Amino acid sequence: MSDESTSSAVPSTQSQECDGYLRFPHLHGELLCFVAEDDLWLAPLPAAGQDVRRAWRLTADRTRVGPPRFSPDGRHIAFTSWRTLDPEIHLAPVDGGPVRQLSHWGSYDTRVRGWTPDDGSGECRILAVGSHHQPFSHFTWAYTVPLDGGPGEQLPWGPVADIAVNGHGSERRTLLLTGKAPHEPADWKRYRGGAMGKLWLHGRRLLPDLNGHLDSPMFVGDRIAFLSDHEGVGNLYSCRPDGSELWRHSDHDAFYARHAATDGRRVVYQCGGDLWLAEDLGPGSVPRRLNVRLGGPRTGRRPYQVRTSGNIDALAVDATGRASALSVRGALYWLTHRDGPARVLAATPGVRVRLPEMLGDTGRIAYVTDAAGEDTIEIAYLPRAGGDPAPRRLGLLIRPAGAGPANPGGSRTGRTRRARTRSRSPPGRGPAAIRPRAGWGRSRGRWGGCGSWRRRRTAGRWRWPRTTGGCW
Repeated sequence: MSDESTSSAVPSTQSQECDGYLRFPHLHGELLCFVAEDDLWLAPLPAAGQDVRRAWRLTADRTRVGPPRFSPDGRHIAFTSWRTLDPEIHLAPVDGGPVRQLSHWGSYDTRVRGWTPDDGSGECRILAVGSHHQPFSHFTWAYTVPLDGGPGEQLPWGPVADIAVNGHGSERRTLLLTGKAPHEPADWKRYRGGAMGKLWLHGRRLLPDLNGHLDSPMFVGDRIAFLSDHEGVGNLYSCRPDGSELWRHSDHDAFYARHAATDGRRVVYQCGGDLWLAEDLGPGSVPRRLNVRLGGPRTGRRPYQVRTSGNIDALAVDATGRASALSVRGALYWLTHRDGPARVLAATPGVRVRLPEMLGDTGRIAYVTDAAGEDTIEIAYLPRAGGDPAPRRLGLLIRPAGAGPANPGGSRTGRTRRARTRSRSPPGRGPAAIRPRAGWGRSRGRWGGCGSWRRRRTAGRWRWPRTTGGCW
């Protein structure tokens, strides 16, 4: 089974509905929880062959969120949130209501890993890892956190990356993942060093000869499930508690299986922005993709408003002093100084416009644009002037290029090139003739009163072209 063959079984109308990037799934009964657009979402768990089910938001923080975990009774969801800048443990009711913060550790590696089983009195605690009070951030210890907001209790297992607990009393078992790098395997593909991780079940190591990353250890029925990339790409595997009968349950060959979680019977995980469900861990089990549709518009695709005053790149004032051309974030706008609306001179998506320069009182403006791939100079009419509204593009320039100042009459404009040349371009007369000049970067000179260019040679001295006779 491959990603391509499995995804082809999903109808095209349904695959187009799943337009979000879904992460960190968990499930309880017939309810599915996951993270999308920096919020927690809930959705009915779709059955095989069922239509796309619509999800709804549980939180509206629009901030980074870590893996959520349902409580054993399904009434609450514990998750990690960055709403206070540092990741902390939060608790949200499934039926809706205010979210409560349970930890104040200030640890960058705080993560929720699950819940402890019911101890018989009906009390369950949150299983989490954190590196507070440790010398290094990757020395995360396991803690149990009560729901009343009390301090967490440190567990005596030493530095661990992940933990799962199952059973009661004498049947209680603890599954640990140690020696793992602080990032997930998909960020360090096919790494084979000493930080791949080690699985421990009640003090006994499992699968010591497995040469690959280990992640997301889980108790699923009478088996131990986990993610590994020892065969090249991260997939879902399981084995018996003694390490025998190692089976692979997924066959993804393009993207890693990530962020696996379980309710004790089923396993749900993420692969390539989609959610997959393994109904059981039998030898012939095949995961299926879950079709989930996010309700409402995508907040991540809404236009982002920026302050113009903080993003002005260049400004050119016209000859009358009543309006200016502003270069803002790669676009060019015409703005009057008193009354009147702002008008667009050049604002093509994917095209950068910069260095505007007024061409005297001709009612035209020159600027540098990369609409043709390389930097070129374009000349366009201002909104207040008549004429052809289509801009006129001059010769091709070598990067980096700059539009130099225009002469007072507006008949010529300068441009600089990196190849120690300067060109003068009469507007409307085709490509400019390139004339060698000394110097690099921006030109060192100015236009004279008669429209000829004069170049500064030394401090306080100006060199005039002999053909002009010199003018002021």
